[in-house]
Amino acid sequence: MPMDPRRRRTLIRSLILAVIVGVGIYGLLAVIADVDRVGEAVASFAWWTFGAALCLALANYLLRFLKWHYYLRCLDIRLGLLESFTMFIAGFVMAVTPGKFGEVIKSVLLKERCQTPIARSAPIVLAERLTDLIAILILAASGAVTFSHGWIFVLVVSTLTLVLVLSVTVRPLGESILRLLARLPLLGRWDARFREAYESTALMARWDRLLGPVAVSTAAWFCECVAFWLVVHGFGQEALDLYTATFIYAFSTAAGALAMMPGGLGVTEGGLTGLLLQLGPESVERGVAAAATILTRIATLWFAVACGIVALAVYTRVWLDGRPPAPADE
Repeated sequence: MPMDPRRRRTLIRSLILAVIVGVGIYGLLAVIADVDRVGEAVASFAWWTFGAALCLALANYLLRFLKWHYYLRCLDIRLGLLESFTMFIAGFVMAVTPGKFGEVIKSVLLKERCQTPIARSAPIVLAERLTDLIAILILAASGAVTFSHGWIFVLVVSTLTLVLVLSVTVRPLGESILRLLARLPLLGRWDARFREAYESTALMARWDRLLGPVAVSTAAWFCECVAFWLVVHGFGQEALDLYTATFIYAFSTAAGALAMMPGGLGVTEGGLTGLLLQLGPESVERGVAAAATILTRIATLWFAVACGIVALAVYTRVWLDGRPPAPADE
């Protein structure tokens, strides 16, 4: 069956708003850095590095898809490999939502396709975000040892992440939180759904099911760190080492995610530009830093959104037509 028209309209409005915000942010960034300097930097850019960055972004998506498909199997949700991959990429259409939780659209698609309750499958998105955050913190921490700028941030976020993991993996603690939520006036009526979501999350967040996905996520996000490094090199900044680039990209990405801005817009860009000027080679000028930030975000954020739009259109046309789910690949 086709997607609910109301959901379609909401999706379109969200995308248009995100694009407007993104264009505004990049325009402001270019003005602050001096439009002429940004133009000069782009004119001398080695565009093959941008192509390589797109390929590394694709590698990130493929690695994270393995995690998505694994979590589906953990909840005994069976989809064919191609259908599962298309649904996963379709989730990127909402990558520019706060914390990327708009990717819960995958749960909506699962409900329309397989009648899987959203409360049962939505924890997959939480597990994806949790393992992504842990992976990004691992990458950021590798730089925080040397750069004093970020170690307090990494320590605080790591502590909060550990508390979240413990609340899921230590059942008495999780049960206490559920009882507290049940007593709250506005949330008590959702007690049954909270419990269903908790059971699904607990099933996926067991320690033996966290380590592998975290390792995959670390490799996936390192690909995007390398993409950033290559883009900066495309502006003739060969002095920037991969270690520093990894710290800058991971730290900025984590800050953008935790700020709960749509796609980290504004926060991530500010982090990339500011840290590149502060920690990068002395030859990095504002125009180069701004141009490198904009091209990196096009390759790692807006490319994902574009892929999501195409995948959602394909998924709607091919699979949401009332046919039974394709047999799962064994």
